[in-house]
Order: sequence, then C-alpha cells, then structure tokens
Amino acid sequence: MGKRYIIAALSAMLMLSGCGASESSSDSSAAPAGVTQNSAESENENLPSFEELSKALSNADSDKLTGSAVYGDPQFEKNCEKLFFCPKSELSGGLIVYNQNGGFADEVSAIKRRDGDTEKALKALRGRQAMRHSDFDGYVPEELPKIDSGKVFETNGWCVLIISDSSDELEKIVRDSLK
Repeated sequence: MGKRYIIAALSAMLMLSGCGASESSSDSSAAPAGVTQNSAESENENLPSFEELSKALSNADSDKLTGSAVYGDPQFEKNCEKLFFCPKSELSGGLIVYNQNGGFADEVSAIKRRDGDTEKALKALRGRQAMRHSDFDGYVPEELPKIDSGKVFETNGWCVLIISDSSDELEKIVRDSLK
C-alpha cells in the first residue's frame, strides 16, 4: 500500500497544483486567496466572497481541508475540466477546497453554471464524487464510506459536493455563504 499511497498523493497534488506549482509557495500571487474574484467580480457582482468561504471551510476542518482553488484563479481554470467536466467558460463561479496532502478524500466543491443548468452541474458533481471513489479504491479504502455518503445538493443556483466527516457543519457554512 505504501507505493500506491505515494503515487496517488503525488498525482493528486500535481493535478491540483498545476504540475509543480506549490500551494505553500511564499509567492502570495500563487495563493488562491490573492486572486479570489478578480475576473469574477467584473462578470457578476453578486458572487460570494470565495476567499471568505474558502477560509471558513478550511477553518471548520483545518486538519483535512488544506488547499483551495477558486474561480478567477489560474489553477481553477487549468483544472476545471478535469474536476467538473466543463471548461471554466461554462461557469459563472466556483471553488474547490480539498486535502492537498493526500490520504484523505475530503473536499468541498461548489459550481454555478452560466446557463443555470443545475441538473448538469449536479451530474458533474456526482461524476466528481465517483472519480474520488475510483481514486481511493484500493489506495485508502477506509475513505470510501465517507466518499459514498458525500452530499451533492443545490442551493440558490449553486451546486455543491461535500465529502467530509464534518459534512453537516460544512453544509451550513456553504448554505449561509451561497445566498
């Protein structure tokens, strides 16, 4: 299991960090908080503060939600299609807060489609959940029940996936933020 754990952790880190860019870089321009809504604000002033939501989620589960990528961040755009099965241009907002160290499947993803098609967004998030199941099957199988019991829901046009042992607390944070 050791080699599989290392390989899976490395591939997860590479996928979300843009093949080598580090989340913990001292360059503040690389941190998602520094580029929260630059382009998003000009497109839609009603978007929530992704920086605040990302911080609130990370604070609620600081041991497991250690990294983030938000709409307007080049890292989000680069990985959008891999994570949510659509280019960033089809979304009007989104974020993913995840475990960047590997070993835990925990994540919160929220997306809002430009065309308002919540069914398509919910389907994409269920696909993301299935992808997480596949990623952890045989790698850290003890994470599978958490993945399988993950929450996928819609709130105010936003579609959300929560995979966490603290899903009820995280859901409240998300619902309060995405009004």
